[in-house]
Amino acid sequence: MESSVEITKLCESWWGKLADKSKPDQRTYAAQLLGLLGWQHPAPVEPKPGLVHLSAVSYVLRSNAQVSIATHFVLPGTLEPPSIMVERGLDFCEATRLLVNESRVLNVDYAFITDLHRSYFYDTRTDELLLYADAPAGFRRDFIPLLTRANIERGALDEIRRQPRSHTARQLREWCHHWCTTIADNAYLPEEDGYLAIDRLLVLRYLFEHDILKRTGWYLRKRFAGVVGKAFSHDPRGCGKLLRGLFHDIGFDWKAGLFAPVPALDAVIEKDMIAIPLLKEFSLHSRSKFSIATILESFNHGEAAEKARVRMVPDENEEREEYLAKQTVDTIDKVHLEIDLADEGYRAIFHWFDKLVELYEHRETDFDTRVENMVGHDELDLFAWSDIAAKRPKALADKYQYTVEHGLTLYYSTPRQLRTARLMLYLHLISRYDQTKHRFTQFPTMDNVFKLRPKVLDTDRKWIYQPPVEGDMDEWMA
Repeated sequence: MESSVEITKLCESWWGKLADKSKPDQRTYAAQLLGLLGWQHPAPVEPKPGLVHLSAVSYVLRSNAQVSIATHFVLPGTLEPPSIMVERGLDFCEATRLLVNESRVLNVDYAFITDLHRSYFYDTRTDELLLYADAPAGFRRDFIPLLTRANIERGALDEIRRQPRSHTARQLREWCHHWCTTIADNAYLPEEDGYLAIDRLLVLRYLFEHDILKRTGWYLRKRFAGVVGKAFSHDPRGCGKLLRGLFHDIGFDWKAGLFAPVPALDAVIEKDMIAIPLLKEFSLHSRSKFSIATILESFNHGEAAEKARVRMVPDENEEREEYLAKQTVDTIDKVHLEIDLADEGYRAIFHWFDKLVELYEHRETDFDTRVENMVGHDELDLFAWSDIAAKRPKALADKYQYTVEHGLTLYYSTPRQLRTARLMLYLHLISRYDQTKHRFTQFPTMDNVFKLRPKVLDTDRKWIYQPPVEGDMDEWMA
């Protein structure tokens, strides 16, 4: 209790005489605060040249419990009020974003950032904002019990309550909806164009975290960082044109239909009054928001049936399984599955996409075995090898691309289902290429994979016209 009162007095003293403070004074106050929390000999960290403007005094704290924390003390006015940032659905302000990135380089577990008035506390491994306080009273109530050395070594940080995915997804949804409306209203665009712009950003951020776009001279992370850096610079003019150019290049160089030109929308994106604040806020979200699970969960709203499609786990489908099991090397190029999103939900996309890829992989093994047997019995000349190559199934060249372009039809009933399914398919493709390290050359053409659901599907007809089961008929007659 006594140390809590002394910490409060220390914070008030710093703010009360701020005009007279110098860098040594800043270090003195930081050391005194850490000392009151039980950290007597913190290890100082020199700031990188690019962070000098923040005037941060930094230390690394390491406990006997193998927990490490980067602490950054900045001058008042550097930090935005955390409650306002959280209300806007953001996880960082500009200063905390830079300092958490710096903390991650230090290979620490947590980052504590404060100006002795406003405070933020992050898990650097997940980017999560765990605690925040707008004033010393909040710091005294929430931070002191957790940051004292004795409590940390007893495992206090492991007891911090983490927000559930539903909370993070709701923040992302509300932010996306705000900017969709802003973009659409700016030029009286239809709502779907506003959401198209947001979906491009979601895919761009996912690509940024899973950079599969690798060719000579193509550095997505560097280009994205350059555009965002300009948005935060003293002269951000031209950010809109840079963002539009990045969208164009992803669409043109990598054949991503989601990024294909839409003149009216692209004209809005090119406006700096839209692009600059959009890019700034977009960079202030946690990485955890851009997982497939969280993005899909962000669509869990509205009517009950649509919410169920987000959560629905694919059912066993014996008919499809039997159909796939019958396929051979000679037939796999013609394999085709039809998925009814309204009935099966969005996770069915992941499930049956992977099933088709797995089938192609098994049949590739069969084909390679057939070739090895032929080589073992005969010496093949160039013409024979050419004949073998010509007979190689097309599905084995790029299994992911072939699955989308020839193996699947996804039936949608509403524009929302189309939007959700298309976004999930893009993210799943990126994830699979990243996981397997397969060479990525371009996105598959998606013109034929999505189709408006007819009133009656073939599967409906089979169900309607199938003969009644004898037992069911007897029950009905009774």
